[in-house]
Order: sequence, then structure tokens, then C-alpha cells
Amino acid sequence: MQTAKTKVKSMSVSFQSDIFMRINSYCAERGCSRSWFINKAAETFLAECLEDKADYETAVEAWAEYEKSGFKSYSADEVFKEAGL
Repeated sequence: MQTAKTKVKSMSVSFQSDIFMRINSYCAERGCSRSWFINKAAETFLAECLEDKADYETAVEAWAEYEKSGFKSYSADEVFKEAGL
């Protein structure tokens, strides 16, 4: 939801005609604007991309740590024991 203090920026976006028609139909059925729909879609997709980026960075750090350890690994039993499970 936008508040009075939210700054809005405009941009032009081009869609393949079939996607445009599907968006148009959905928005008409739902009673929402294309702008609202595209903003929600972009917000959702961006959140997924940022989560994927964070997961990738965590994996890179974990791999570097694994390499520094001399490729030391632990069995599931060792992990559970260390965690007190």
C-alpha cells in the first residue's frame, strides 16, 4: 500500500503481447490496476532474487570455511552430539 509519503517513479516496460493480454485480463477480473499488479510482481520476484543472492553468498562463505578447515567434514551423529540432540 502506498502512503502519501511514498515516492513513485515511472518507467516504461514492454511485454510480449500474450503476456500483456494475460496481465490485462487478470487485472480486469480482479479489479486492480496494471501498475499495482506489476509492482507486486516485481516486489515478489526481487525478494526471491535477493534471497537467492543471500543463499549463494552463504554457500560461498561456507565453502571457503570448508576449504580453510582442510576439507574437514562431520557425520550427522557428530553434528547431533555437538548440538546436544
